[in-house]
Amino acid sequence: MITTTMTGLSGTNPQTFLAMVGLLRVANGRNLSARLAFSADGSFHPILVTDAEVDWPALIAEDSQSASGPQPWRLEYPKEEKGGSKLVADLKAPTEPFRQFLRRSQTDWIQQLPERADYAAAYGTGVAKDGKGNTKPTAFHFTAANQQFLGGVELARAAVTSEWAAQALFDLDSARPGPNLRWDPAADRSYALMAQNPNTDGTSGCAPLEWLAFRGLPAFPTCPRGQRIMTAGVTGRGNAMKFTWPLWSTPHPLGLVRRMVVMDWANQSLPSRRSLSVTSVCTSEIRRTGQGFGNFGPSVQG
Repeated sequence: MITTTMTGLSGTNPQTFLAMVGLLRVANGRNLSARLAFSADGSFHPILVTDAEVDWPALIAEDSQSASGPQPWRLEYPKEEKGGSKLVADLKAPTEPFRQFLRRSQTDWIQQLPERADYAAAYGTGVAKDGKGNTKPTAFHFTAANQQFLGGVELARAAVTSEWAAQALFDLDSARPGPNLRWDPAADRSYALMAQNPNTDGTSGCAPLEWLAFRGLPAFPTCPRGQRIMTAGVTGRGNAMKFTWPLWSTPHPLGLVRRMVVMDWANQSLPSRRSLSVTSVCTSEIRRTGQGFGNFGPSVQG
């Protein structure tokens, strides 16, 4: 057994948790039989256990590089603007383009090609609509205005290198100047929480973690509840949404992890937590601005 501890990360960060689920998916897709845990010493460093040694930074870089060009998870559609039509890569798609994406996902799934369907289930429902009649996306969709969610994913993917991935996994500070998907609580640019003026201070992010967090998205499917959309791990609605996730000390395989992340951890009994080696449950508020941007707030452990 080979154990690798990601000493630059803590599972109490929501972006890190999403990213580690994503890395587990990537490893599982390459038949590496990886299992995931978090250290029980209070640091909650992610721990990956495999039967053979794995060069994790190289694996992350290879996965990102192999995802260039057409991919089953890409959702693109034309949008008419004053200057003409442009191609948009976002999850808030009009009804018909999103339903076409769902139909293609179904066809792929029947042909035993599940990737598009896995992402489609995470993106939205085909039922819930926003105020403009467009698809209401996953609660993890934090971009707004001229930003495009999948455009941001592509920027992160293209920026990943083995060197940066190693820094992200094993160093404490791996953020670099540039755009981000707003999944790291440090990306919250609320003026009241910043020493700098948010109108002049630039943004930064960690592309390898953002890419891995996107790779973990299919573990958090959505479903309709009436005309609303529900996202696995998320409770509440509007400005009162929270993301809750467990941290556990015994290495678990992907199948068990996927079952765990959809559980209601805010209301699990102590015996239930112990049966799955859960040592802490974390909760982050999902904060949204008047412009529609979102952010995770710092997590609280319970």
